[in-house]
Amino acid sequence: MRETIASYIQLMKPGIMVLLVLEAITAMIVAAGRSVQPLGILWLAVAGILGSGGSAAINQYLERGKDAVMSRTDWRPVAQSRIPPKNALTFGVVSIAFGLGLAYWAFNATTMLMILLGALSYVFLYTMYLKPRTKWNIVIGGVAGVFPALAGWAAATGFVQWPAIYIGLLVFLWTPPHFWGLSMKFKEDYVKTGYPMLSVLKSEKQVIHWIVYSSIPLFVFSVLPYALPLLGTFNIAYYLIAGVMALAFIAVDIKMLRNPTIDNGFKAFLISLPYLFVLFGAMIVSAII
Repeated sequence: MRETIASYIQLMKPGIMVLLVLEAITAMIVAAGRSVQPLGILWLAVAGILGSGGSAAINQYLERGKDAVMSRTDWRPVAQSRIPPKNALTFGVVSIAFGLGLAYWAFNATTMLMILLGALSYVFLYTMYLKPRTKWNIVIGGVAGVFPALAGWAAATGFVQWPAIYIGLLVFLWTPPHFWGLSMKFKEDYVKTGYPMLSVLKSEKQVIHWIVYSSIPLFVFSVLPYALPLLGTFNIAYYLIAGVMALAFIAVDIKMLRNPTIDNGFKAFLISLPYLFVLFGAMIVSAII
C-alpha cells in the first residue's frame, strides 16, 4: 500500500504541482490581502493539486512509451508499469473532474474555468501537439503555467485582473530559461525520443545564448509593477529581493557566456529552481504586512 501511494504521488509530478499550487495561492493572497481566509487557501490548494496532478497523470499516460527510454523519466510509475496505463488515465480524468467540482463549489465558475483551461492547455496544447512537433514547445506551451494565477485571483475576487495576469506571466517567462538548461543536460534522451527540443536542434553555444536572452525579459518583468502599478502593488522589500535574484541569475548567465558548456547550462536550471518560490514568497509577505 505504501509503494502504491508513493507511485500515485509520483504520477502527479509533485515538484511541478507544488509550484503551480503556490502560484495560485500567491495570487489569492495578493488579491485578498489580510482578509484572506485560511479555509479558502486550503480549498484552493486541494483543487489545484487535483487539477495539476490529474493533468500530470494524463501526461504520463500519453508519454509512457517515450518516458521508458529516457534516463530522466524511466523511473516514472507508468513507464515502469507500477501503475497500469488505464489506471493512470482514469486517475487523471477523475482528479481533474473532482478539482473542477471543488473549485465551483468552494469558489465560482471563473475559478473552475481557469483550472480547466490550465489542464486542457497542458494536455492537449503542450503534451499532444507542441512537444512532438516544434522547438517552440516550451515557449508556447508555457501558457499552461499562467492559469493557476488566474484561478487563484478569481477564487478571491470572482474575476481576473491585471495583477493575476502579471503573476501568471512571470511563470510563462521563467519556463524557457528553466527548461532549456535542463534539456541540455539530457540532450541524448530527446535525441532518442525524437522530441525537437532546442538542445537537439541547436549547438551548445546557441542554446546558451537562447537561455541568456530569454532570461533578460524575466528580470525586467519581475520589477515592472514598480513602474506600472496596474500590474500590482508590492513593497520595496519585494523589489529588493527580485533584484537580488536577478543578479544571481545574471552571474550564472555571464558564466555561461564565458564558457558555454552543458554543465554551465545546467546551472541555469539549478538557479531557476528557487527563483519563483522566492519571488512568490516575497509577494505573499508584501500582501499581508
